[in-house]
Amino acid sequence: MQGKGSEAARRVGMPARWTIASVYMLTGLASAVAGLLIAARLGSGSSNAAVGFELQVIAAVVLGGTSLFGGRGTILGTVLGALTIAVIGNGLILMHISPFFTQIVTGAIILIAIWLNTRIFTANFSLRRRG
Repeated sequence: MQGKGSEAARRVGMPARWTIASVYMLTGLASAVAGLLIAARLGSGSSNAAVGFELQVIAAVVLGGTSLFGGRGTILGTVLGALTIAVIGNGLILMHISPFFTQIVTGAIILIAIWLNTRIFTANFSLRRRG
């Protein structure tokens, strides 16, 4: 994963390799904690236990304010997005709606968030002052 950006960072004295390694270590640690939580919740371990969570993760990140077209996001925004998705999922379950419908609602939320993101954060969007 050596590119022009990492070479430029190395030349100015930035710890590019350490930053890349720390990102992988943090991601691995988060995956391990998620695996332990799922195993504790189910009471057993399975390689297919977290299949299908990709949609919820993408929805949480998009609702947290991260643009899928490149941009910046925050951990707090992602946590708030994850909590929003969890509340919507639990609300649908409490209303006795099929769990399969939750994926449709999550996908619709992603589409709406992306549409709003393109409307609000595009370069062509400008706030016009009247007066």
